Amino acid sequence: HPGWLLRAASWLVLSALMLGRPVASRAQSPLRHWTDAVDVRFARTQPALVYTLRVDTADLTGYDVELHLRNAADTVRLGMIAHPEYDDRYSRYVENVEATGPRGATVAREDSALWRVVAPGGESTVRYRIRLPAEESSNRSAWKPFLSPTGGLVGDLHSFMYVVGQTLAPAHLVLDLPHDWTIATGLTPTADPRTFFAPSAFVLADSPLLVGRLRSWTYQEQGVPHRVAYWPAPDATPFDTLSLVNGLAKLTHEAVTLFGRAPYRDFTFLLQDHADGALEHLNSVTLGASSAGLASEPADFFAEAAHEYFHSWNLMRLHPAEYGDVEYRTPRRARVLWWSEGITMYYADLMLRRAGLDAFQPTRRAARESPSPRYLSSPGAPGLSRERAGAMA
Repeated sequence: HPGWLLRAASWLVLSALMLGRPVASRAQSPLRHWTDAVDVRFARTQPALVYTLRVDTADLTGYDVELHLRNAADTVRLGMIAHPEYDDRYSRYVENVEATGPRGATVAREDSALWRVVAPGGESTVRYRIRLPAEESSNRSAWKPFLSPTGGLVGDLHSFMYVVGQTLAPAHLVLDLPHDWTIATGLTPTADPRTFFAPSAFVLADSPLLVGRLRSWTYQEQGVPHRVAYWPAPDATPFDTLSLVNGLAKLTHEAVTLFGRAPYRDFTFLLQDHADGALEHLNSVTLGASSAGLASEPADFFAEAAHEYFHSWNLMRLHPAEYGDVEYRTPRRARVLWWSEGITMYYADLMLRRAGLDAFQPTRRAARESPSPRYLSSPGAPGLSRERAGAMA
């Protein structure tokens, strides 16, 4: 499998090169003027966007989304965003699209992930429903939306259309949820606990929301708040929550120490029972965290958490050149993911050891040697470069 070859080759090459020591460096502040540090900048010609996402527990087959547009052009195009690695093509699950406006509005589908809205005066409300696809296995992918009577994962690029050509327009998001559900997300909170802010389409698309009857804990690292939010299944197995939070806090400390500071204003771990896999985001991460696994063998979880959390720096900030702004077209595959994954695999293992958490192998040398036989015996290894594997993964 190209993805496995990519990780294995990257790990073997980079582990031989890296010394595992942080390198001190000094760089100038990226800000040129104090006004560069303000939260919101916008042009008078940009549209004003307010999204509303509604969950009705009487119908958990999907959720409803509403986008209110003002100060827009008479004709705008709305697109569903494709992820650079995991394009789940949720435009397939968009249903019942309609548009209304004070002076009338129409909406028509132009492409598989593109809609055209015509609204004289530039004001309209577009409504649609996201129908959740059937689960393919008992354990879902942790980054994909789901709903249950006690909570779910919603939002991000699986839910929200963006205005093509206006990706820097800020937006507010209102959540209409059951009254006893709480919310965990990397989006900026506001004076209303169910309204959040995103300064751009990219931030909105890269900030999933874990909602429901959540358990939540907080800690700080060098003054930066971190939140651990957990959605337990109704049949959840009891586990040591103190060890869970302490383990994540130790990983955070090692990463921040390595880089010198956190690159975000706060961070949220979005953990879900009965889920597999994980996905990094700007200031959050979605992680499968089986309660049964946390009770019996938490080492697997911490290894995954270390890897995805390290991506907050190495992939989200230090990213391949192909990673650009949001786009409804499937983007060109990055050819240097071998670097993004290899460096991350190297340091994730190092962070586990420095944090005093269990690693898969007893020593660093054993960790480097363990994937070698499988990699070298793979039919694709001799003829498939790391760049090619990255483009195919």
